[in-house]
Amino acid sequence: MKQAILLAAGRGRRLQRDEPKCLIEIAGKALLERHVENLSAAGIESLAIVVGFKQERIREFLTAKQFALPIELIENSQFERGSIVSLQVAGALLENGAIWMDADVLYPAALMSKLVASKNESCVLLDRRSDETGEEMMLGFREGRIRMIARRVAPHAPWDLVGEAVGFAKVGPRGGAVMRKILDAEVAAGRLDQEYEAAMNIAFGEIVWGYEPVDEFAWTEIDFQEDVEKAERIAGGDVKF
Repeated sequence: MKQAILLAAGRGRRLQRDEPKCLIEIAGKALLERHVENLSAAGIESLAIVVGFKQERIREFLTAKQFALPIELIENSQFERGSIVSLQVAGALLENGAIWMDADVLYPAALMSKLVASKNESCVLLDRRSDETGEEMMLGFREGRIRMIARRVAPHAPWDLVGEAVGFAKVGPRGGAVMRKILDAEVAAGRLDQEYEAAMNIAFGEIVWGYEPVDEFAWTEIDFQEDVEKAERIAGGDVKF
């Protein structure tokens, strides 16, 4: 697995900051810089960043930093719509196999390495410590494969396992082709206000997706100010689950 796609086009209204969330500094270092370091450590050889809201800020940041990892920017002009559009505009990169990831997550390099090294050709990261509250994206696993991702999975079926999705996924070439086909079809049909998880739910029915547990890692998605504060504690090594 050599290619990663970072979805950084969204506005992040809930955080109420006038900048892309990937530029938020946690313990003195921007999330974007942390992503590049972690991806490089995991063996990723190229990164595509889907940009939209205040994209000039990201361009300026990258120019100033001059990372060794090759970075391509892909513009999503419809960044006000759902994240399905951001993944669809980068869909061609999925066909050789790739990782895609939300830009608003703080995590250690070892977590990314676990996804890259997974023997599952199509794979998600699942945290079994999380309870379903309606805020997190949850995963339902049954009979050897992931069957569903949604904010509420508990009412839908008896699951062998339920856990929170970290916000990163991996596909091989076959899974990438399936995802691209679904993404293109959904966008062509005008269903632009969905999250990319809607496409994943369709793909779960076409190919087998496995998971890697990440219960041993401290990580957090950053949607609200309290998440920034939690991320600061994680970065400082002081967080309790």
